[in-house]
Order: sequence, then structure tokens, then C-alpha cells
Amino acid sequence: MTTSATVQGTTPRPSATTTSGLSGWLATKQNRLIALGGLVVLVGVITALVILSGQRKEAFAGRALDQARGIAESGNLPLAASELQKVITTYGGTRAAQEAVITLNQVRLVNGQHELAVVGLEEFLKSGAAPQYRAPAYGLLGRALENAGRPAEAAKAYADASASGSTDYIRAEMLLDAGRAYRNAGQPEKAVESYRKVVNEYKDTPFRTEAEVRLAELEQSAM
Repeated sequence: MTTSATVQGTTPRPSATTTSGLSGWLATKQNRLIALGGLVVLVGVITALVILSGQRKEAFAGRALDQARGIAESGNLPLAASELQKVITTYGGTRAAQEAVITLNQVRLVNGQHELAVVGLEEFLKSGAAPQYRAPAYGLLGRALENAGRPAEAAKAYADASASGSTDYIRAEMLLDAGRAYRNAGQPEKAVESYRKVVNEYKDTPFRTEAEVRLAELEQSAM
């Protein structure tokens, strides 16, 4: 009578192939290097896809912005405002979307929607506008506040625009606007401070002459 090779009631021992699996394959240095190389390639592919996706999004956003600006230039401001809002909503995070915010609020100012422009620009600045868009945003905010009859707040916005400016031309121009707003707000001492800064620090800009004239007017009225 033949005896079975497996004793009844005992569990068969698993094979080496079953117990090793991936950990067994990674046991050798060569296989670990192969796995690491594959991981590097995968990360590279994913990174490239992300970059490509971002570039495509920026390109689409740029075209949409150009179309919206073209509509604005044709005089159809309500449609332009709608298209600019679509750029902001659809392509958030792109340069074109931030430029669309600036353009949209320019359209609002032309339409006389000063308070709406104030709200939109304040939200834009609080949300972390890129450095290159802060000066124009503050400048527009100052104009919107002035048009809304809020000169003291406008002066502060113009001063912030000057501080955010990337060139002496912009810094001096915004200080000149700040001086006017301070004067209209009944704060001549702050107006004098703004005009003197233009004269002393930005003497090579075309705004120096006007600043000198405004200073003379304020000094004359103080006598």
C-alpha cells in the first residue's frame, strides 16, 4: 500500500516564490537601482505633463484675454466685462487671469461702476496679486476711490501704488496722484510730503515740475 507524501492535518509549506514577491525582487542591489530609475522616469513624465498642462492653460487664457480686450476696444463694454470675468473664473492662477482682473476693473471705471471696481480691486490685492500687478491695481483702486468721493482712502491707495512701483516714473506719478488726493481730503501736510518726495527723490522724472508747482500753491495758501 502506497503512503501519501503529505501527512493529513498538516499545512503545506509555501513555496519560496510565494513568500518573496516584490520584497524578494528588491533584495538585490541591481533590482533596487532598476526600480529607482523607473521611479525617476515616472516622476519626470508626471512633471513634464504638469508643465505642459500649465503652458497650454496659459496659452488658452492669453487667447481668451485678447478676445475680451478686442471686444472692449470695439465698444461693447458689457460683453467685454462678461468675457473678462470668464477668463478670471476659468483660468485662475494664470498671468492672463490677473491681467483680466485689471482690465475688467478698467471697464468698470469707464462704465461708472466705481464702488464695484473698489470691491473687485481690494479682493484682488488681498488674494495675493503677483508683484507686477500690485502697482497698477493700487493705482486703479485709487482712481476708483477718488471717483467714489473717498479721497483720503484714494491717497493711501496711490501711496501704496508708488511703493509697489517698479520704476521711478510710476513711483513719482503715483505720489503726484497721492498729493492731489490728500489735498482734496483736507490733509495739506500729507500732500506737501508727497510732492516734496517727488521733487527730492524723483527729480529726473517729468513729474518734478508739476510737483514743484503744487508745492508752491500749498505754501502760498498756508501764508
